[in-house]
Amino acid sequence: MSEEVQQVGRPVRRGAVTRRTAVLWAVAAGAALLGAGAQTWVQASGLDGLSETSVATTGNDAAAVVPAMALVGMAGGAALSIARRVARTVIAALLVLAGLAGAVASVQVAANPAAAAQSVVGSATGTTALASEYVVTVWPWIALAVSVALALCGVAVLVFGRRWALTSRRYDTGSSADPSIASRHQDGPARTQQSRPDEDLDEIDAWDQLSRGNDPT
Repeated sequence: MSEEVQQVGRPVRRGAVTRRTAVLWAVAAGAALLGAGAQTWVQASGLDGLSETSVATTGNDAAAVVPAMALVGMAGGAALSIARRVARTVIAALLVLAGLAGAVASVQVAANPAAAAQSVVGSATGTTALASEYVVTVWPWIALAVSVALALCGVAVLVFGRRWALTSRRYDTGSSADPSIASRHQDGPARTQQSRPDEDLDEIDAWDQLSRGNDPT
């Protein structure tokens, strides 16, 4: 049975992004962005009145939008696993916006590290004096790459999401109280798939069918 489900779950069009791929993509990008934000982005040195040689500023402190956009990516990826067509489009748009916001914030930190680290440096020195040197680490650029990947995930969902099978709509009609409507759906998934040639059945839909007591083969 597992082999049959796997065959049904394989996309008809090669190169298409399946729902499972999009879910893993968004969650992984969000988690990577969250991890990148916890690292040191700016190292400020040459501070008057401090015994420490430098003060480190993390991405979360330098760009507060980064961890927020990371959570949007992770939550959006999880929601894609059960989202229908309209909700899927909204989630895809949010992923694109989250990725763009994270990318812009990362570039701003790299372009102006003094402004990004100002609050942390001010808290450490107790003054508004600037440090003599600011060093940008590699993490803002990593966050930029991950943010772009998150935005591309949203674009992929917009492009390929219309091909994903609409499981709930396909089987809600099977439980209708009208016997004539129910009888038209007793021929199984083959007849339904013929009426929806542009929608591919992915692995998530195949397992959902099994949980409903339907054989996707």
